[in-house]
Amino acid sequence: MIFRGQSARGLLPVSVGLILGVVFFWPAFHSALAVKARYLSPLAVALSPDGSRLYVTEHTGNALAIVETAKGTLVGKIGLPEGPVGVVVSRDGKLAYVACSKTDVVAVVDTVARKVEKTFRVGRAPHSLALSADGQTLYVCNRFSGDVSIVSTKDGREQGRAKAVREPICCALSEATRTLVVGNFLPLGSNNDPDLASVLTFINTATGQPLGEVRLPLGSNQVASVAVSPDGQWAYAAHILARFLLPTTQLERGWMNTNALSVVNVARRELYATVLLDDLDLGAANPAGVAVSGDGKKLFVSHRGSHEVTVIDLPGMHAAIEAVRPDQRADLANDLTFLYRNGLKRRFSSGGLGPCGIAAAPDGSRAWVANYFSDTVTVVDAERGKVVAAVALGPEPKMDLVRRGELLFGDARMCFQQWQTCESCHPQGRADGLMWDLLNDGLGNPKNTKALVLADKTPPMMALGIREDARMASRSGVRFIQFRQPEESDVDALEAYIKSLRPERGPAAPKDAVERGRKLFNDPVVGCAKCHPAPLYTDLNMYDVGTRGRYDRSDEFDTPTLVELWRSAPYLHDGSAVTIMDVLTTANREDKHGNTSHLTQQQLRDLEAFLSSL
Repeated sequence: MIFRGQSARGLLPVSVGLILGVVFFWPAFHSALAVKARYLSPLAVALSPDGSRLYVTEHTGNALAIVETAKGTLVGKIGLPEGPVGVVVSRDGKLAYVACSKTDVVAVVDTVARKVEKTFRVGRAPHSLALSADGQTLYVCNRFSGDVSIVSTKDGREQGRAKAVREPICCALSEATRTLVVGNFLPLGSNNDPDLASVLTFINTATGQPLGEVRLPLGSNQVASVAVSPDGQWAYAAHILARFLLPTTQLERGWMNTNALSVVNVARRELYATVLLDDLDLGAANPAGVAVSGDGKKLFVSHRGSHEVTVIDLPGMHAAIEAVRPDQRADLANDLTFLYRNGLKRRFSSGGLGPCGIAAAPDGSRAWVANYFSDTVTVVDAERGKVVAAVALGPEPKMDLVRRGELLFGDARMCFQQWQTCESCHPQGRADGLMWDLLNDGLGNPKNTKALVLADKTPPMMALGIREDARMASRSGVRFIQFRQPEESDVDALEAYIKSLRPERGPAAPKDAVERGRKLFNDPVVGCAKCHPAPLYTDLNMYDVGTRGRYDRSDEFDTPTLVELWRSAPYLHDGSAVTIMDVLTTANREDKHGNTSHLTQQQLRDLEAFLSSL
């Protein structure tokens, strides 16, 4: 055991005139030669029903690669709209559906003619998909609009949207229980919430209505993938389990971050148990993909941070959990030896860098893994615990400084005992929604994680401004959070990657409300723009805005940029404000954080709309 006392504690209407029936055609690309990119970044994979083809999304290559599984050869590519992520294949194997996150569409690919047949628009940043057994309904997780599109595959019309919680990024379908299980990437709540954790959302596929939620153990975040057992009774979600209530004084035995698999009873919508994927003295950082074999005997997990694959004896794991008294199962989330001592897992290299998507053979004998930074697909033998083949999707990538920095940012080899990566607290350079008591400014004063977008342009770093710039913060992060002495060449690369981060556009808001909010923001009486002037929306100074909490030793805090504010909840240095509206109202009763107490409810909503548009 490593710790005790840390156990866990609707359908939206869609306007026919606006969203339903928005279907348009994308030019078809017949030749692999039409797709050119410096890096391909294979991300998600899907097997054809007969197992003869593997379809691989190339996230930055903007293509769907086709691999012949028997020979292990690349047989073609199909150009796609920008930012392809998830992919599913129809039961007859004739169509593939691909979520294209940068263009907010799903591409329908004719796998026989090898061309994009059409696209249809969904929500903001579609990410993962699930297809009903009859092939008539497609479910699409819209990460940044926070909902799931329910789409008729017959005509691409959106039948409705089911509300999720925060950044729904993965889903799996249980036909037996008529349930779609949706993984919400990040937690939503105040840093003072004693149960703060990501949740799984359950949607009734018969009605399109949310059925409820299952909260994962305290500190669970970055739910990267979810899979359902062949009988539809169990869901398996891979995620990080953060020990954010502890001071970050060491890493041994998962003191800061562990990496977990949560097992959920779908019909009952209950958390059965959470088990750790790590070993006693070696982390299995940043679980990324989960796949269950068709016979239900094996479960595969890819680890993007530690560049590994874990294979779990699924019936054996259920039997071992069942043998634990129900009132003691919560403690499994703190037991680093459970899977190992019961002989339930094998862990080995993925044969590439940054393994993400993973697909299992029906008999569980092998799995195919997409290696994001290697531009390869590898075949892993589950019995022998080794890579038996590798398929190059393009020329071996030669990394420039930014790409190397991106790799290092998510590379657990940078960390003592590879427990975590920079990504573990800053997914895609953003924030994990948790607070941490770091060694930067002494113990006993935890702070909310800050996003790194524009960090190079908005010094100093940290809430108390104790790091002079992004380079110093990167160097100190490796030293005091990863517990490694960094090489300056590594710091160069990390700094280059952080500088390359660009703001994402958030969910759409009514233009008239945004414009009214902009005027209020710039109104000297309201005073927002005084400390948050465009274009960085910070004046780089420190102020007392009345937010000092019980753990703080100072009244003044760094003025953060408001760019991409929509994505960085919870707010304020202590993460006590859950929403932007909370910042404007309950957290600003004395008008020290802008003069907002005189604003009407409509004006507050307009100001919120503008802030969400940045």
